[in-house]
Amino acid sequence: MTQKENLYWLGFSLFPGIGPKRFFLLLKYFRKAEKIWSCSKNKLLKLGLPPKLVEKFIDFRERTNLQNEELKLQKNSVEFLPFKSKHYPKLLKEIDDPPIGLFIKGELITQDTRAIAVVGTRKITPYGRQVTEKFVSELTVAGFTIVSGLARGVDSVAHRVALGNGGRTIAVLGCGLDRIYPPEHKPLAEQIIKNNQGAIISEFPLGTQAMPGNFPSRNRIISGLSLGVLVAEGASKSGTKITARLAADQNREVFAIPGPITSVLSEGPAELIKTGAKLVTNINDILEEFNLPRVGNNLADNQNPKQIDFENKTEEKIWQLLVNGNRHIDEIINESGEAGQSISSTLTLMEIKGLVKNLGEGIYGLCA
Repeated sequence: MTQKENLYWLGFSLFPGIGPKRFFLLLKYFRKAEKIWSCSKNKLLKLGLPPKLVEKFIDFRERTNLQNEELKLQKNSVEFLPFKSKHYPKLLKEIDDPPIGLFIKGELITQDTRAIAVVGTRKITPYGRQVTEKFVSELTVAGFTIVSGLARGVDSVAHRVALGNGGRTIAVLGCGLDRIYPPEHKPLAEQIIKNNQGAIISEFPLGTQAMPGNFPSRNRIISGLSLGVLVAEGASKSGTKITARLAADQNREVFAIPGPITSVLSEGPAELIKTGAKLVTNINDILEEFNLPRVGNNLADNQNPKQIDFENKTEEKIWQLLVNGNRHIDEIINESGEAGQSISSTLTLMEIKGLVKNLGEGIYGLCA
């Protein structure tokens, strides 16, 4: 694509009235974005575009200097990547309504085709934080790029854990790249770019504020960039479920981490599992879906019970149970065969010694 043609793709990415579906239909007819941009008012009307939309477009075209818009991007260190570019994400090209172009800060690389989205509630619980940290850490080590939405809660935990493990992460925004939302995550966005560990991207032009209507569009990009979507926590009615539905529509794998049935934030994953999402309790459940080699359980491999000085047999029983995954205290009591009072007091002592974590809702896990 020529630099000149690239400018006209930029123009349509800046104009809010013509979305991807209509643009690609027009492109099929005109062959080039430049020809659509310069098309006469009468021709556009004859093609069946609504009169108000045509008026709006003509006015926008007359007021917009595309060279100046390109300079504005350069001053903000933002790259514009049109759909026709060879560098446009391969997986995103496969969805029904890919963005006309992407605004990018940072860098997308070939490795990012091995990506998985991690999404969930903004009101993350201790349990949600623990499982998100576990899965993201192991997925990063397994070579996955972590995609999420830079939101509070699960999203920010996913990005930070990926960075902390030296992995790559992509943050997809529902606003312009100069309007980071939430504002307290601006340092996190800068860290992603500064460390060359990924990118922040958006289909929305600079200056676009975060609006509720932008997030479903943002969510389709999150799932579109990924081989699959992992849902950590979410309420029954949430944006998380929208992302999962979009992933299924895009023929992406949907994975859900089960949670305590007493928590409203476990309702989203539970409902997804009921409707066909794959229940996952460790990274191997994900790897086998992609026909990738299985990995050992990090806790089991790296922390041999024989190396720990247990105070008594009850501690050792609890440890052995938790090595295989988090457990509710009632499960620990039933599976250990020990009295409830003994298990409760032993768990408290193990917490003090830093061997186990109370994850809330009566669920316990090992300290990594």
